[in-house]
Amino acid sequence: MRKTRFVATSASSQEGAAPEQTEPAGGLPKRTLVAGVSMSVGALLCFVLSAGFSGGQSAVSDTAVPEITSLQEQIRITEAKTAALPKADDAERGLTAALTAAGQVSKLQNNYRYLTPSVAADGGTLDTATSQSTLRNLIPYFAPSVHQANLRPWYLLASDKDVAAGIGIPMSFNSGFEWAAQVPYLVNDDSTITVTWLARETRTGAGERPAVLAWACADYDLVRKAFVNIQTGTTATGEALKQEVKAP
Repeated sequence: MRKTRFVATSASSQEGAAPEQTEPAGGLPKRTLVAGVSMSVGALLCFVLSAGFSGGQSAVSDTAVPEITSLQEQIRITEAKTAALPKADDAERGLTAALTAAGQVSKLQNNYRYLTPSVAADGGTLDTATSQSTLRNLIPYFAPSVHQANLRPWYLLASDKDVAAGIGIPMSFNSGFEWAAQVPYLVNDDSTITVTWLARETRTGAGERPAVLAWACADYDLVRKAFVNIQTGTTATGEALKQEVKAP
């Protein structure tokens, strides 16, 4: 399981069936966080050692030896990871780069919304020619390992099919939903930053909270400066309202 090695002070808000991200308790300095882990493990080691001595004996109980060895290994691993932690400035720059790239991906995915009438008219088939421009602009933001099929529309709303296509939907077209990138605040120990996108309703009644219709998440690789390991999905509400899109 991937672990976190840097905690920034900003947090993202998510709802619906999108993957949850746990908000950090506070913006402690990275060295303080690691030191805290080391001291906790060290304190537990001292406890096991003290428990291993009985009646003033100087020998450690045989039953405590495996636990001591395991805790010593945890301390060694924690100390080794301390040296590998990114500097705070580097981590902040990485988070900014990831969010900037994620914002561009949001805009491009939102461009696909204008294709909904033509997709509906073609029985749910996405015309490759009309979607090629957006796809071509999305590709540079993702690693070659990400299949292009995963960059096609992540979600289209069925109600948007009623908009008259004409010679082209105007740019002022107000779709019933919009993709937005959530602010990331964690740098993982494999030099990636997990970014989540949410597709929320844009047409709601007074006092109603916009429902999350779909989600997507990917890891931003700080070395390759591209997204990898993409996943997408819909919420129960989004599933009932989505426009079916067939593979071209």
